[in-house]
Amino acid sequence: MISSSLGGAHFAAALAALALGLVVLLARKGTDLHRLFGLGYVVAIITVNVSALGLYGLTGQFNAFHGLALLSLATTGWGLMQVMRRRGDWLAAHLTAMAFSYLGLLAAATAEVVLRLRLFRGLIRTPADIVTFGVLIAVAFALVGFVLIPRLRKAAAVVPR
Repeated sequence: MISSSLGGAHFAAALAALALGLVVLLARKGTDLHRLFGLGYVVAIITVNVSALGLYGLTGQFNAFHGLALLSLATTGWGLMQVMRRRGDWLAAHLTAMAFSYLGLLAAATAEVVLRLRLFRGLIRTPADIVTFGVLIAVAFALVGFVLIPRLRKAAAVVPR
């Protein structure tokens, strides 16, 4: 249940980022559509993470989810910087950063769905259990990323501009 306007903004931005990121992922790279939806994704993911930094209802203090939001901001910022600077192997760095950014978003969405549907209610009872479970999901998605993203980079038909 969304209990504040900040939580509502966080949720709405997360839904927007999921949709925009999917379009960017599926669209041909380097096109105007890719750039437009990519910019929308960046704005949405920044909104998601900045709003996450203001949500303390779970534990009442800074916790691992806030740390993951900071990591997501750094990853997305790094990917955006690659496009703006275009130095060295910027295209591979951009793809890697943005793929990890989207994977992090998918991890957060997965954790949210599992927790909201109480799929592991016997195992997850306290806020500390929730944080631990969320971090484990994030680690699992990161491991998948370390396996899949190098393959994606090789297979991607990226058109630099």
